[in-house]
Amino acid sequence: MKETQVMSNDSGQTQFNGQFLVSMPDLKDGVFNSSLVLMCEHGETGAMGFIVNKTTEFSVQEIFEQLNLDAAEGLDPDIPVMTGGPVEPQRGFLLSNHPITDDVVEVLDGLFVASSPDVLPLAIDALNQGDAIFILGYSGWSGGQLESEMAANTWINVPWDADVIFQIPTADRQRAALAQLGIDPVQLPQGAGHA
Repeated sequence: MKETQVMSNDSGQTQFNGQFLVSMPDLKDGVFNSSLVLMCEHGETGAMGFIVNKTTEFSVQEIFEQLNLDAAEGLDPDIPVMTGGPVEPQRGFLLSNHPITDDVVEVLDGLFVASSPDVLPLAIDALNQGDAIFILGYSGWSGGQLESEMAANTWINVPWDADVIFQIPTADRQRAALAQLGIDPVQLPQGAGHA
């Protein structure tokens, strides 16, 4: 399991890069209800991450077919497209635990992201083996917004672990993330959390 430390910058602002954010029971707002968000970027101007425990009604194979990718026939038809968040829901991202091509960016230690459709045909094996997930949209916060939500106990942060995304079934990912802190989600009281 990778250990990622929460760091502060010179202004004292907490950096949540490399953290999972687990929504608290009080957060019943649409897409973020019962969500697990992987934070990839956080700074003074805002934050960005991906929900990694919610699927859409589409399969990755269907998306590949819509993009007229010949590689679609090589995909397991049961691999779901994930919902990454409410921002730019038509934009696709490929998250993988290894660099599929030189066109991917390592956003965290051991997490690679691609947003170019050119990478998709090269990701068939990784998707079929569970070493990559395809996400539509992302989650974003304006400057100071995430800090306010953390102070209001909307989220609890947990160090990210690649195994939670790439080894654990989608429906069990939030529970697996919280288990790192010894917490069972059923035991979370209303208003719980920490900043």
